[in-house]
Amino acid sequence: MNKQMQKVQQGFTLIELMIVVAIIGILAAIAIPAYQDYTVKSKVSEGPSLASPALTAGGVACSEQTLSTTAVTNPAFGLNGSTTISGKYVRSVLITSASASTARVIITYTTIGTSVTSGQTVEYRGTCTPGSGMQWANGTPANNPTSWFGSVTGKYQPKS
Repeated sequence: MNKQMQKVQQGFTLIELMIVVAIIGILAAIAIPAYQDYTVKSKVSEGPSLASPALTAGGVACSEQTLSTTAVTNPAFGLNGSTTISGKYVRSVLITSASASTARVIITYTTIGTSVTSGQTVEYRGTCTPGSGMQWANGTPANNPTSWFGSVTGKYQPKS
């Protein structure tokens, strides 16, 4: 046989390598922003975790029909002051009530990258119905994505 015909292709051609690099670039352009949003959202989720005692205290006050018609805060609910409930990304957790049928839990954050600035909040609003308990909500994103309670951008807000 002829030596020219025995030669077998080895390696990849330049165009094949360029196509692989282009595909990796496209995937990275999509994945990196999605990952950054995911990390911010996971850091924001520290807030509801730290706020769970306040949410529970609001529910207990609703069940016992002891929500106040005068403005009350954490100590009236049996909790420490708002700034003592804090974490790595959470500055404070405050529960307030100014009526016998509503309460609010306000979570204030420290700076989280460039997405959440110090002092931004997530707010849960509770509606007390005697016999049914406290129903908490932090906005109505299904109907109107801009109606989140608090100043943290909607895409980082925790689910209700």
